[in-house]
Amino acid sequence: MKSRFNPQFCIITPTEYLHRYAIQSNTHLVLAHIVNTDHAYSEFYNKRAWIGDVVIMDNGAFELGESYAPDKLIDLGHKCGASVIVLPDYPAVHWCKTVDAAVEVLPKIKQAGFKTMFVPQSAVGDWCGFVSGYQWGASNPDIDSIGMSILALPNALPHIPASFARVVGTELLVQQQIFNFEKYHHYLGLNAGPALEIPSLIKIGALDSCDSSGPVWSAICGQMYTKSADSYLPTRKISKHVDFNYPWTHDKCVHNMIQHNINLTLELFKQ
Repeated sequence: MKSRFNPQFCIITPTEYLHRYAIQSNTHLVLAHIVNTDHAYSEFYNKRAWIGDVVIMDNGAFELGESYAPDKLIDLGHKCGASVIVLPDYPAVHWCKTVDAAVEVLPKIKQAGFKTMFVPQSAVGDWCGFVSGYQWGASNPDIDSIGMSILALPNALPHIPASFARVVGTELLVQQQIFNFEKYHHYLGLNAGPALEIPSLIKIGALDSCDSSGPVWSAICGQMYTKSADSYLPTRKISKHVDFNYPWTHDKCVHNMIQHNINLTLELFKQ
């Protein structure tokens, strides 16, 4: 899956905006529930895969409440040209449930020709459980990459503000000599503006890739990133989720704002 160490940013956009903005990265995080319903979306990423881009397909759990079944994940993975499929995960429950699901699904995903991403989870407040799940994935040769969820570490460390929990949790794993620097790590989404988490995770040497709809969707919602804010977001994070059916706008100001937000975010990966 590359990196080690050339961190990448996956730009998530509404379908109509893919051809202008998602192409500015060669690594992509694709959402299974959109692949399932949007032919133009899946076809775009299938073509990106053909030219050599890395396509990681999430399992649908964050949006649907539970991951798709293994056979469905495999079908959707083929549909969008994914090379990596995120294994089922269960936030805020005992860590063993996510491990047990991975054990069951792992052989089918590997036999179908995909690489795997394991996302450790735990019950709220169960840091030791998160560590146990992380260690299982980090030491398993059949797990190709680790996904660091926007829910998992805030759940495991509820006394830490969510915006900082993944940085704190990653640093704890490093200090305890648990973090596996030899394995690819993708940070799923952002819990704040890009400048809050990304620079620290890159400095630690932990982040191989990260995804967010923030640069595009914030601009569509009228927010321009600024270096005068520590997170780059001038106000609070956009509360509503990205609308993948959002229509194309001919407003040049919006497109200038989108590109500005993307440029500031990508600069973080070049420092």
